[in-house]
Amino acid sequence: MLWHNLKENKTYPELREFDWRELETFAGSAVTTYVQWYRRWHRHRERMRSTARALAFPFPDYRAGQRQLAVAAYRCLRDGGELVVEAPTGIGKTASTLFPAIKALGEEQLDQLVYLTAKNSGRDVVRETAARLHREGLALSLLEIRARDKTCACSLGLCSRDADGICPRTRGFFDRLPDARQQLLGEPLLTPETVARTADHWQLCPFELSLQMLPWVDLVVCDFNYVFDPLVRLNTLQDQSRRRALLVDEAHNLGDRARSMYSAILTRSDSRRAAAACKGSHPTLRRSIQSLVRALDKWVEQQRQDKTAADNGDTELWVTSPAETESQPAAVTRAAHKVMALVNQLWEQSQAPPEALGDWLKALHRYLCIEQLLTDRHRCLTRAEERQNRWREQTLKLLCLNAAGYLQQCYRQFHAVIAFSATLRPAAYIRDQLGLQPDSAYLALPSPFRPEQLGVFLCPYVDTRYRARHRAIDALVDMVARVYRSRPGNYLVFFPSYRFLQQVAERFAERFPQIELVQQQPGASDSQRTAFLQHFDEGRQTLGFAIMGGVFGEGVDYTGERLVGTIVVGTGLPQVNAEQELLRQAYDADASHSPALSVNGFDFTYRYPGATRVLQTAGRVIRSESDRGVLILADCRFAGPFYRNLYPEHWQPRTCSGGEALSDGLSSFWQAVETV
Repeated sequence: MLWHNLKENKTYPELREFDWRELETFAGSAVTTYVQWYRRWHRHRERMRSTARALAFPFPDYRAGQRQLAVAAYRCLRDGGELVVEAPTGIGKTASTLFPAIKALGEEQLDQLVYLTAKNSGRDVVRETAARLHREGLALSLLEIRARDKTCACSLGLCSRDADGICPRTRGFFDRLPDARQQLLGEPLLTPETVARTADHWQLCPFELSLQMLPWVDLVVCDFNYVFDPLVRLNTLQDQSRRRALLVDEAHNLGDRARSMYSAILTRSDSRRAAAACKGSHPTLRRSIQSLVRALDKWVEQQRQDKTAADNGDTELWVTSPAETESQPAAVTRAAHKVMALVNQLWEQSQAPPEALGDWLKALHRYLCIEQLLTDRHRCLTRAEERQNRWREQTLKLLCLNAAGYLQQCYRQFHAVIAFSATLRPAAYIRDQLGLQPDSAYLALPSPFRPEQLGVFLCPYVDTRYRARHRAIDALVDMVARVYRSRPGNYLVFFPSYRFLQQVAERFAERFPQIELVQQQPGASDSQRTAFLQHFDEGRQTLGFAIMGGVFGEGVDYTGERLVGTIVVGTGLPQVNAEQELLRQAYDADASHSPALSVNGFDFTYRYPGATRVLQTAGRVIRSESDRGVLILADCRFAGPFYRNLYPEHWQPRTCSGGEALSDGLSSFWQAVETV
């Protein structure tokens, strides 16, 4: 045997002789271990399949639309292909997709399920649904994968790297792995906490142990990026030797998330800080990073000399297409490669780079990876800010305008794909954003709730467009007060920006200091978010101001009296900026090349995403059969045909010409509720 030490770049020969008996003993032990493992795995699979076949729907009756969803999902999972489902709040999307998927597992139509969520709350629902099915007798194993930085023992301070920068839990990892894997096989809920306990016992990395369990579970629950992100996705889930089904929950978030996954950015300030962090300890690496900074400077100067910038005050912007060779920042890429080569040499020599470089090196690695994946759906954005400042900021961004092609490649690894959410309309827009086939099946289900449970009031007498906002503040303050006083309880008002929120909040506090007002804060921590939500417990009378499309406008169940009304201020349009305008131009160019597409760049870039935010926010009000509440849409545009065509079928909107008409409508609604 020749052992080659990569760190020392030396080869060491080793000569050992084995007799037949030694080899036979080793082979027999290895085969016995494998057969025992296979038998345990086979017994688990047989038990899972038999219990799945015998499993009954976990609720006494199907809700309206629930059976239709389950049937459509089963057919897609059985036959393969793609299915898009718009299932309004309350149908029970998780149970209606998991149940037929588990049935398909039991009938050996599938080998494994992968359930993707965009938020932690989505994973909580899957766990709760699986636990309910377990109580019904199902023997299915669920593995939940959480981000490395939230599960890694080193990140959590449970262990420390040694002198070589290596985590002690990774040394001898595969020697201790079999025992840990035996302990976890067949466990019904492999949550991060469950895996962490086993990892602690055997002194293994919890995150790596969870990855090792991937082939040996029936259902994997994880974030979008573990399937779609080119730097994070799990190779095990791309193995096409097994028939996997992909269930994408809250799919309305996938388009934006995917574009960010296939974009990358380098900044001059972060690079200079990285170079400074190497001063004294890693002089060679420092010089290499400084060369990268100079290459970025030269690229900016080249753009300034060759092209006219889009001038916006103190910021210059140049947009180039990476499809043109002369428009590629080749010198920056070469300098970045040299930095990464030096970093790799340091790791090989057990000389880790400074810890402060961690995030910057990840960004640099992403830049180099995305640079290899560039297509005509990318643009290279070069920005130079504060031109009078010697240390002006400069950024180079590889911007993905449409990730549909990349998503399509990922879908091909799966036997069937089901994308579902409460807001997936219109169908053509959704298929384009999610990279689905134009002829993929689309199912829009009706709401399971009665129309009279929700009072919808259009208030076109308020104009919240940017230029008119200063005139809308007093009208909004009056509107919020009228809604709150019509029936005191818990209300949320959603705004398009923090600045507008603050302006209305200050005026409201001046006029109505007796009403308790809580506000969402930018960059709030998990504990601050929890504290905000606690204001909306049953029995409270809280008025909350929050941001549309934020954490409080999606994925939160305000059941019962936790929320009795929502006011949506504005149509939720994304902010107009250079990147959004590039996206609009790309859609318009597609339409000009293929008129049959009927693509409107402004609609695809602004109005449809804004409408999705509005509909998601509106869905917070009615969450169960017993809920009653009101929804106020405050903007003149809501009364137009574009938005009316996107309203859910069960809405019965009432247009209010002014504050008095709104008060009258609210009074009538709440009186009708009390008489039921």
